[in-house]
Amino acid sequence: MNSGLKGKVALVTGGSKGIGFAIAQALAEQGCALRLVARDMTSLEEAQRALKKEFPVEVLIRSANLSVPGSTDEVAIAFPETDILINSAGAVARGGLLDIDPTGFREGFEGKVMSSIMLSRALYPNMVARKYGVIINIIGIAGEKLNPNSIGTSVANAALIAFTKAFGAQSVDHGVRVLGINPGLIHTGRTDNLLHPKTDVDRQAYAKVMANLPYGRMGHPKEVADLAVFFASDAAKYISGDVLSVDAGTRFRA
Repeated sequence: MNSGLKGKVALVTGGSKGIGFAIAQALAEQGCALRLVARDMTSLEEAQRALKKEFPVEVLIRSANLSVPGSTDEVAIAFPETDILINSAGAVARGGLLDIDPTGFREGFEGKVMSSIMLSRALYPNMVARKYGVIINIIGIAGEKLNPNSIGTSVANAALIAFTKAFGAQSVDHGVRVLGINPGLIHTGRTDNLLHPKTDVDRQAYAKVMANLPYGRMGHPKEVADLAVFFASDAAKYISGDVLSVDAGTRFRA
């Protein structure tokens, strides 16, 4: 498949680790120049070195806390040449409504939902001017399979799903496609604790989770990245406003 991505500029938030880094790798393999944004500069520098060692592409980095209002404008000003935006940053505290500290709830919503919306908004005019752009929001299946015990994540992800569908239905008129990916349980640093249970209760919980997963395993970050590359590619140029899950159907299991 000729992806048509060689020479494009891809901005990946949360691009130093996990799913974001896997997507950066996959886009670099297609010949994209990279712009990585994350909070921790040390992790960004490590990611930059690893990518430049493996791929002959330009890799620029910028440290930013996207939960801080105005930070998305600064990123957009730094990287106005962005052709492909991957919104992969942010996490929301887990717990029921009364378990989550109000400040934590707001910060999580700012870091995941508002950062994706505001960065898309900041870069969108440049994409419209070029009549080309792809925005891919990395969301999560909690937005489909709502969980009262993880209400912050459910609400944030559902909001991003709605944003993706509504925005993607209009943006395509200006040559900009907007899509979303809902990863299921993916093996990253955030899920390592599941692989190393420390108590009998943890081991029992792990066994229950794994027994219900297709293939008896978590997904791999590359499996999310492969879909992101397809969405960004010319092969998907008639797709916009859609959100696809990468969980092998786990969300439909009891």
